[in-house]
Amino acid sequence: MTALKTPADLGHVIRNRRKALGWDQARLAYETGVSRQWVIDIEKGKPRAELQLVLRVMNVLGVPLTAALPAPSSAVADLPRVDINAIVERHRLPQQGHPRAPGKPGTLSYAEILEQARRELPPSGTTTPPSVHELHADYPATPKKGA
Repeated sequence: MTALKTPADLGHVIRNRRKALGWDQARLAYETGVSRQWVIDIEKGKPRAELQLVLRVMNVLGVPLTAALPAPSSAVADLPRVDINAIVERHRLPQQGHPRAPGKPGTLSYAEILEQARRELPPSGTTTPPSVHELHADYPATPKKGA
């Protein structure tokens, strides 16, 4: 199996398969319904080929096109699954004792919902994530206009 990362890689696969079938560029062009110049360009790795035509060429040549997705890394697999819809629904109306969002009687602000959701995550063993009101150290604080 060949990993295709560039248009030149694709052109190399098409050229090798065409030659393995004993076809010249004119025959591939005829069988696919494209011009010979188009075949020349795709085999040279020109990046502007239409996907529909590339797929047609691959089908005519009998080259299967599959996508292999990488397995999730262990770091991703270890992340807790969070149902954001359930969290938002659970906090849509405040429970007794929870403050209401300023200016919106009966609802919580997005910041309050996110802050409560953050507190509900299981401990990760790392430092506490910043609250939704804190700036990440990598983001420079920009002064507001007129300040």
